[in-house]
Amino acid sequence: MSLFHAAADAYGRHRLGLPDEVVHLLAGTVRGIRRPALLDLGTGTGQVPAALLPLLPNLARLDLVDADRDMLYQADLALRPLLAGRAAAFHPVRAEEFTTPGAGYRADLVTCARAFHPV
Repeated sequence: MSLFHAAADAYGRHRLGLPDEVVHLLAGTVRGIRRPALLDLGTGTGQVPAALLPLLPNLARLDLVDADRDMLYQADLALRPLLAGRAAAFHPVRAEEFTTPGAGYRADLVTCARAFHPV
């Protein structure tokens, strides 16, 4: 079931963004890592990665996890122009059901901001 099916587009357009201080704090945690990977749990419309991508030009991998396919679709639309050839994977599962995409997978930064998942 898609909790936000009818509202995914409006959700993405009207949800408040992240404060600049938070974005810079998060980006600073992977400074010095040559090709970091970001795992965003409960990504919704992709606001966290959208805010971080301009500050992380060396980001090698982006994994977005959300149980709502409509939210992931909106995240894909928002992030595609920002990726500039970087890898992004969309995982339509609940955060607690996410499994790593392969052996040796490592996320250098894991975020979960303003996520809501009903039980």
